[in-house]
Amino acid sequence: MIDLRQIDVQHGWSFVAMPAPVVPAAAIVAAFRSAPLVAWSSRELTLVGVGVAHELRGHGDARWQEIVGGARLIGGDGAVRPRLLGGLAFVPGGADRAPWTGFGDAWFALPRWSYIREGDKAHLVLALDKASARHDWHGELAAFRAAFAGGFVTRPQPPMTALDRGDTEGFRRHVRAITDAIAQGEYAKVVAARSAVVSLGGEVRAADLLAELDARHAECVRVLVRPPGAGTLIAATPERLVRVDGTHVQCDALAGSHPDGASALLASGKDQREHALVVDAIASALRGLGAEVRIPDAPVVRALRHVLHLHTPITATLAAPRHVLEVAAALHPTPAVGGTPTRVATRWIAEHEVPRGWYAAPVGWCDLDGNGELAVAIRSGVLTGERAHLWAGAGIVAGSDPDRELAETELKLRAMLGALGVAA
Repeated sequence: MIDLRQIDVQHGWSFVAMPAPVVPAAAIVAAFRSAPLVAWSSRELTLVGVGVAHELRGHGDARWQEIVGGARLIGGDGAVRPRLLGGLAFVPGGADRAPWTGFGDAWFALPRWSYIREGDKAHLVLALDKASARHDWHGELAAFRAAFAGGFVTRPQPPMTALDRGDTEGFRRHVRAITDAIAQGEYAKVVAARSAVVSLGGEVRAADLLAELDARHAECVRVLVRPPGAGTLIAATPERLVRVDGTHVQCDALAGSHPDGASALLASGKDQREHALVVDAIASALRGLGAEVRIPDAPVVRALRHVLHLHTPITATLAAPRHVLEVAAALHPTPAVGGTPTRVATRWIAEHEVPRGWYAAPVGWCDLDGNGELAVAIRSGVLTGERAHLWAGAGIVAGSDPDRELAETELKLRAMLGALGVAA
């Protein structure tokens, strides 16, 4: 056994890496039910952060710059270095009330413990500074070893006691108001969102929900964020906002939806118009950063468990490396989750919807060199005790029908409802 107390940290950070088995993120989440947690699971990468070695907070319009500035000050030694994990609110001030209390405008953490799985290899990394180097971390290390050895078996959630689908007629009125504003030339698109609340007969178990999302939505990125003193954001999102590796950039344009029938989706003028707005906005934002942008000639259909989307993968090359959060700041919110023109559409959302908190906001990771990946927290909810607060949205453009848009949000809610064991 490594004697962690014998590690000499003179200044900055030291990262102590230990080989670990490949396990699902849910196994570690289950072992640390009350600690601050962050997790990211994709086909290529699993990250689970437990505890907070160093915290970064951003506030107001300066939140992006504050997080980037703080992240650049973190350095350290170690063959395997952890990532910072966290995210930001959809807009500043949008996460200052229940159920988002504690999330704030922007929060990223250098975890005390990081489980990192890339391919078929995994490591457990402990972040130590001079103040923490003499602490006895063996108790927490033992909890990890138990999680690695015990396996993980998903249990059903407590039974549902209530399902509040919100004001569905109010959502229809909201859609009609948006289409009226579009007809008057005020907007080209506004994304309308609604929420639903599931109440269970006991605490919603984040680990079991994460495991169900892993099983049901392996083609999506599964994300979990639990800042200190806050609820738990959890998502299975199909939408990458941005990935940055040096000067190479990847983005997803994902907009235009249909419950079934790829040919119907490809032939839909309404969905093609909605999708084109997203492609154009992403390309414009990247070109504004001086990037050379490459876009396929036409979108393809991406099939998910409950819905089909039009999808255009966009790649770009930056003239020089930039921090992933700097690139994300230029992109968010795309018309896939906000609208266009961006500023006025975002103002409409702020004036007409209950604050979204971190719904449809960027969540993900960055390494200590500024590379990283952020996804958009759609198909998501926040867990607070016995309740799961869920969100879903639909892009409203000219020709949008309120009943169809409501039905689309119902389809999107199924991702979380099904994982909770609630019949759609």
